[in-house]
Amino acid sequence: MWLERLSGGNAALITLADAKDKLRILTPEGEDPELDAEITRAIAAASTHLDVDGDGFGGLGFPLVSQQWVRKGAGFTSDLLRLPFARIHSVDAVRCLQEDGSSLTVPPGDYILAGSGRARRIELLPGKSWPSHAARADAVEIVFTAGFAAVEAVPEDIRAAARELVKLYYDHPLADAALGIPEQVQRGVDRLTRRYRAFAG
Repeated sequence: MWLERLSGGNAALITLADAKDKLRILTPEGEDPELDAEITRAIAAASTHLDVDGDGFGGLGFPLVSQQWVRKGAGFTSDLLRLPFARIHSVDAVRCLQEDGSSLTVPPGDYILAGSGRARRIELLPGKSWPSHAARADAVEIVFTAGFAAVEAVPEDIRAAARELVKLYYDHPLADAALGIPEQVQRGVDRLTRRYRAFAG
């Protein structure tokens, strides 16, 4: 069973103007392209730090801004049907490979997206059953969309955490690789984002 990002990711959580305000830089956008590029790199590093990677690991434990993912496995098991992230927008498709190699899409009317707290799972409706499928590791796939609908929908405290990280990455461009995140900065980021992490609900 594995997970792959199909689209989305790498969304900048704050604007260049917002970052400049945090850094107390008064230079208007476009006046100093090299400076703008340096700040933009810090924004990208901060946003990446808070988001999951292409395999679904790291960050706050869930995609921050709307991303489409596929989860694949050998069958319609409870583990596969339990989606890995909080904030699931939609289940876009449930498909399986048949013995002849063709793909079969399960009708959306056969299942629902159910949940408890922040956990989400796919459940069959009464009277429905999962179709038979080929015996292979990627026989079943679930395509779904997760994350806040747009950057503007990302809560302010997550964006505040991004601003703190932008300041760090601007002052120390190699912070992760060379120094790690200083404890004081990490505590501040954790305090701002703790309630959003997957384990919180």
